Amino acid sequence: MYCVKCGVELQKGVARCPLCGLRVYHPDLQESPEARPYPRYAEETGTVRHGGVLFVLTVLFALPALVCLLIDMNMNGGIHWSGYVAFSVLWAYVVFCLPLWFKRRSPTVFFPIAMAATIALALYVCLKTGGRWFLSFAFPVGGAALLLGEAVIVLLRHAVGPHRHRSLFVLGGAFIASGGLCMLIEFLLHVTFGLPMRWWCLYPLSALALIGLMLIVIGICAPLRESLHKKFFI
Repeated sequence: MYCVKCGVELQKGVARCPLCGLRVYHPDLQESPEARPYPRYAEETGTVRHGGVLFVLTVLFALPALVCLLIDMNMNGGIHWSGYVAFSVLWAYVVFCLPLWFKRRSPTVFFPIAMAATIALALYVCLKTGGRWFLSFAFPVGGAALLLGEAVIVLLRHAVGPHRHRSLFVLGGAFIASGGLCMLIEFLLHVTFGLPMRWWCLYPLSALALIGLMLIVIGICAPLRESLHKKFFI
């Protein structure tokens, strides 16, 4: 055993360094009430409660929606434009603040909730504007995005561990499927709104497919993964 200050070799059981006088710490011995050779770290005596902060955030979200509703009802005798504000604020609260109320914020649970809130907002806008695009456009696009995102989240949670490279296959497939989602969006725009098929979806599809294939190749080739890890720490 050596002194941590001057480096001199110490005999077994010695209490202080014979050269510099530093007190020797023996982890197997019981502590004495004397001064320690190192400072004691401050121990946490309590936990921080976030309920007050979340309550303030809730009030900050609810206040503008309530003010807009009151102004709209006072000026127009009903809920007209303020409904858009209220539903938008509610959507933002569900997406950004609702997970903060829970200790375990599992994306497997809160991602579908966020997507459901998005679809509900689209439904409200469609009903208020008298449109007929929800069932033929917003609902299938939102449902496809929900299924894709939830599948990626679930697969990534099972890909971690000794086979972390499997996440590359999941992400690669997700990029390719996102390109397919772009094709679905252009097709539904053509069916719902009568827009001409200009095949702009091929540009994001090509880029996303190349990225996805690159990730899959990296996942297959172990030497390439090791080289990238050494150079870029990924």
